[in-house]
Amino acid sequence: MADWYVKTQDELGPWWANFLLRRPEFEDKYPILKTMEAELAAIGAWVAYWTATRHAFDEASKQLTRYFNTIAGNDPSEDPPSTFTFSLAGGAPAEVPPGIEFTIRSVRKETTGYSNYAKADGDALGFEAKAPANIIPADVKPTLNLHAAEHGYEVSLVVGGRNGVTNWDVYITRKGGSRTKLTNGEGKSCDIVVPPTTPGEAEQIQLDVQLRKSNANYGQPSNPVYVTINP
Repeated sequence: MADWYVKTQDELGPWWANFLLRRPEFEDKYPILKTMEAELAAIGAWVAYWTATRHAFDEASKQLTRYFNTIAGNDPSEDPPSTFTFSLAGGAPAEVPPGIEFTIRSVRKETTGYSNYAKADGDALGFEAKAPANIIPADVKPTLNLHAAEHGYEVSLVVGGRNGVTNWDVYITRKGGSRTKLTNGEGKSCDIVVPPTTPGEAEQIQLDVQLRKSNANYGQPSNPVYVTINP
């Protein structure tokens, strides 16, 4: 049976925003929602701030990588990069005790235990599991995270959003070159060694992955990701 609570950090912010918005509508019907009003509001504020902050750090990391790779790379003809900037907006809300998921699961358990509980109310509050969406294979697009080793032209790949597919091909695009297949992988992650254009020199490349199922391409290629391989 599908779980009602969200699984990823990206989903937490919208889930809690909706819950806090709809909670007042049901606090008279389900007293636990009124009793814990202040605690739930504090949790929602904490989640909203720190999910936004995490996104800010993620974007800053990408910006810093582009800035660093452009200047530290091997191509003096590159356009000057945008200056790296980073800042956080506002102060953090009061910290809440550990165990947010435990708390909201307890609230949900008591709410659904009332004799007058209605599934429609649970749907509004986010307490009922959503029916899984029909997945269109052609629309499946994996994600790709890369980490280059300090030496040896080695790159670690982590492939997400695979929709259960275990096999994938790795493609490389070098500066001024065309996209070509480099190797293949299996499962969630793997490490590969990328042969450099000029041995002994660092090189910035693009990698992307294409899922494979039943000896055919499955879905769309991931977005290409830049990485600098190191000798």
